[in-house]
Amino acid sequence: MKYSKLELTKKYDLLEKDLAEKGIDIEQVKDKISKFTVEIPSWIFGAFGGGRFSGYVPPGAARNVFEKFNDAAIVNKLTGATPKVSIHLGWDDPDRAPFDEIEADSFKKLRDYAQSLGLGIGTVSPTYFLEGTHYGSLSAYNEKTRRRLIEHTLVAAEVAEKYATKILTLWLPDGSLYPGQVDLRTAERNLQNSLKEIYSRTPESVKMLIEYKLFEPGTYHTVISDVSVAWTLAKSLGERAGVIIDLGHHPHGTNIEHIVARLIENRIRGGFHFNVRYAADDDHAVEPNIQVFRIFHELATGNVIDNPDREKNWTYVIDQCSSLENRIHAVLHSVDSLTVSYAKALCVDEERLRKYQSSNEIILANRTLLDAFLTDVRPIICMARLEKGLPADPVEAYVESGYQKKINEERKQP
Repeated sequence: MKYSKLELTKKYDLLEKDLAEKGIDIEQVKDKISKFTVEIPSWIFGAFGGGRFSGYVPPGAARNVFEKFNDAAIVNKLTGATPKVSIHLGWDDPDRAPFDEIEADSFKKLRDYAQSLGLGIGTVSPTYFLEGTHYGSLSAYNEKTRRRLIEHTLVAAEVAEKYATKILTLWLPDGSLYPGQVDLRTAERNLQNSLKEIYSRTPESVKMLIEYKLFEPGTYHTVISDVSVAWTLAKSLGERAGVIIDLGHHPHGTNIEHIVARLIENRIRGGFHFNVRYAADDDHAVEPNIQVFRIFHELATGNVIDNPDREKNWTYVIDQCSSLENRIHAVLHSVDSLTVSYAKALCVDEERLRKYQSSNEIILANRTLLDAFLTDVRPIICMARLEKGLPADPVEAYVESGYQKKINEERKQP
């Protein structure tokens, strides 16, 4: 996005006139874009993700959680949109204690370090897929395994309450490979009992978002396999529990925006893990495609983003970490893509759309939505960034910053 100041002003003025004809105030769109934030994951900056290529580690990969936050700080400096970093308890303990010896108060030093960089700790994820959990975590037959993971989750809840945003996100690898491997009802019962104990022992200020996944690592069945399972579990626990949607966790062709609409309409607490996949759960960087646009349209019209009542806003997190691309390029690209998608959603002529919907004008309604998707919103985004003293194109600015060369030298693998 290279524009001279004069070119940008001209494009912005033309777009302002075009949107005004549809009853859309470009300044309001710019204001909402300026306030948009999304959490970025600590795990994107580390060595995780390249294992399928033997010992391959991405150049400049962070060697500890403090270096992960250093990398997160450069992303926030260039985008102004990522002030919080999601963490995984088992991967991000500052003291690198053994799994069962992680202490919540160890994360005070991480919180303090984050604040020195202008950041905070965002959502906290218990890590259920470490050694000893290959036969299940909260649904496991082995009572000691369940007890171990319940206590681990409660440590995560304490970290969330004391040092983060008071939100837990739970993803379980539990499932089975073959029919008969586990008793399906027993696994369900174990999971429900584990979650009920966790919920009852979690501080009242802490919210829990339950994630679901069609498969992996279980190929025959997954204990929390789809949104209906996660929704049912959340409802059984109470109003502090909700559902987190991961874009890579569905069968192909799933109408994810319909899931979003149903959760909003039924006042279910919600959240998002943003990524893009081509085959299964690839965890690629987000693209500003039509599906992401349609999702943002539901989020925007459902008032769960930029709602003055913060309790009604959903939790937004990027969850990506694939194997070969430059990780910082990738997360900057995702932030940029999400911003584009959100801006397009704010450019829908809602009055015209409702008119065509109410009169059953199918194609005209569809074309109204597509008109917003095809709008080039980059002048709005560039103007919003420049007014905040940010680079118009964060990916280009990163390439020119020299930061990658610096960390490549500092973090050379032995």
